[in-house]
Amino acid sequence: MKEECNDLLHDLDHLLHGELAADKAASLKQHLEDCPPCFESADFQAQLKALVAKRCCEDVPDGLKARILGFLQDDASS
Repeated sequence: MKEECNDLLHDLDHLLHGELAADKAASLKQHLEDCPPCFESADFQAQLKALVAKRCCEDVPDGLKARILGFLQDDASS
C-alpha cells in the first residue's frame, strides 16, 4: 500500500467530519480522485456513517458507541 493510501486511511474519519486543515483535506481529496481503492473505501465509510446517523436516532450506551467506533477505525486501518 502506498504511503498516500496509509495517510488517507489514517485521516479518513477526520476528513469525513471536516476536521482537517484545508491543505491536508485538499491533498486527501486529490488522492481520492486518483486512487479508486481509496475512493471506494471512503465512499463506503461515508455511506455507512450516513445510514447509521439516519437509522440510529435513539440513545445508545456509550460502550456500544465505543465498540462501533473501534470497529470502524480498525477496518479503516486495514
